[in-house]
Amino acid sequence: MSLNTKVRRSNSHSSRRSSVRPIGSTRSMLSRRSQRTSRHSRTSMRATDEELSFEPPTKCYCQRCQMRFPTQQMIDERERTFKNEPAVLRAIDDQVDDVIQDLAQIVKFKSVSVEPKFLLESCLALDWVANRLANLKFKTYEHVIPDDPVNCFREPHQKVLFARYFSSPTKPTLLIYGHLDVLPAKPDCWLSDPFELVLKDGLAYGRGVTSGKGMLVGWIHAIECWLQVNEDLPINVKFIVDMLHEVGSTGLQDYVRAKSDFFLDVDYIVFDVNSWVNNDRPVIACSLTGWAYFGVEVRGANKSLESGLAGGLVFEPMIDLCHLMNSLVDDEHEIQIPRIENNVRRLTTPEWHLLESATFRAYEYKEELYVRRLRHDGNKVEVLQSRWCKPSLTMHGVEGADSRPGCTRILPMKVVSKFSIRLVPDQDVEQIHCAVREYMMQIRNELNLGTSISVHLIDYMEPICWSTESKLMKALRRAVGEVYQKDPITTQGIPVCLPIANVLGKLIKKPIILMPFYKRRDRHQQENEFIEEDNLMRHTKTCASLLFELSFLRTKCKCDLINKYCNLRGVKEKLDADRGYDLPVPPKRNLLTSFFKLKQKDQPAPVRAPKRNSIKKFLCFPFHMKKSNKKRPSAAPK
Repeated sequence: MSLNTKVRRSNSHSSRRSSVRPIGSTRSMLSRRSQRTSRHSRTSMRATDEELSFEPPTKCYCQRCQMRFPTQQMIDERERTFKNEPAVLRAIDDQVDDVIQDLAQIVKFKSVSVEPKFLLESCLALDWVANRLANLKFKTYEHVIPDDPVNCFREPHQKVLFARYFSSPTKPTLLIYGHLDVLPAKPDCWLSDPFELVLKDGLAYGRGVTSGKGMLVGWIHAIECWLQVNEDLPINVKFIVDMLHEVGSTGLQDYVRAKSDFFLDVDYIVFDVNSWVNNDRPVIACSLTGWAYFGVEVRGANKSLESGLAGGLVFEPMIDLCHLMNSLVDDEHEIQIPRIENNVRRLTTPEWHLLESATFRAYEYKEELYVRRLRHDGNKVEVLQSRWCKPSLTMHGVEGADSRPGCTRILPMKVVSKFSIRLVPDQDVEQIHCAVREYMMQIRNELNLGTSISVHLIDYMEPICWSTESKLMKALRRAVGEVYQKDPITTQGIPVCLPIANVLGKLIKKPIILMPFYKRRDRHQQENEFIEEDNLMRHTKTCASLLFELSFLRTKCKCDLINKYCNLRGVKEKLDADRGYDLPVPPKRNLLTSFFKLKQKDQPAPVRAPKRNSIKKFLCFPFHMKKSNKKRPSAAPK
């Protein structure tokens, strides 16, 4: 996975760099700059232990850099966190009623993003989360997302919530993504009101309990228990809460780019996903699917014609487009594009057995969807493999054709068919694009079409895969295993489809954590959606345990990203001052001497010249002064 990081500095920092430097420091600073550029220009798609592990930075010259000079406060903080973690888990057990109460309050909001009339309800739900985080010492920022110009004067506007809790520059920073919008619910298909939380037989019924609303409640109460027991969080935490997740998070990508400074100090990004294959052991997915969205444009004449006058005289683009689209798949909906399944990762033996043990019944699935048959009715493993582990082709629609109700005589002369291909780990978008373009041109020549066609790659995202044995994944396994008392299964061959995770991972360029949230038997976003109360509390404990495990991963100095980051004071520093700790004061050192010491570490010791004229050479060299022609007297013969 790409771990690229854009090096950004404030104006004051850049002016400081452009000021007068000590003599002899230019070369060493240029070498450090080239090393930093090479370190941040890696484009590997997998995160290994070598990428996640790093040495303490030796190039930070902050006066109070605790990364280079560990203090007694840091040691005491770790011991305090280690002792308080069991008490935090016990505090969560005592807050069952509070968790249910908060979940009932947030379920009441009809935050249906696909229906504009519920936009006010979505804004109220976002305000509820903002107030809840503000009470937990978070700094919250609500930003309006640019909407359609037609709706620019209508209120309320679409918003996104950013929240930040800064504990200390010595701790890593975790970014939590959450969303509040849900899919529409038909009250006639529910046994109770979908926007009223109902508890029955240990199950919690309500729209959104298995999606963003249930996830956010778990994180909020995990943070609240840490603050009650420890007075501080083990790590720095940031939130980004979306209210347009179900409609593709329109406008969020551009806003994340515009507010990129908010994400400079982020170390990890966490998403709650449904990765349980069976009801016995949680599954940690270490891969994400990608996609390639294509548009096939077919052109005829230079303008639209009337079918009564020009019908039968020209080649119609719509007819040729139907022939082209029909050639993409066969009667069994198998993709006919050559080389489309090249480089697909094969399932390992444990992954194959995992699919065999999956909680899935084909007849129940067909009854829920009201379909007669599935493509692979006989074999459960083949059904699940085509569902999760293989590329698939989906046709979405035709642009330029008539889609309005009623009859029309317009003969369109330019139509664009849109379809997408889901990509799985180890597939390459460029290879898929070449294969689709070559196949469409080949079909055009075979059919001898009278229209011109062109294939465009409208949108794409590379699939992502990372190591299952990295330090980050080991920390996640310990957190999940401690709560569920079972060793979770990690897999790369069964990816998760979560487009927002691909988008944020590409924009922020940080490692991704996919934390298992709910089980397969929970009715996710269906009629009578429910989740087990016990599973909801376990998720809250997992959130608290993950904060604890991440606090023991080594962090790095971020002064190359944020000016004087090591000198910032957070909640931890304020608590240390109240406890009687003094601020750490590192040993004094000369900046010019430090530069020469860094240079001498990688180079052999030079042969020292005689002390005579050494000062003269040092002063003359930078200004290219002419040397004296005086010859040194030769040594006397022995």
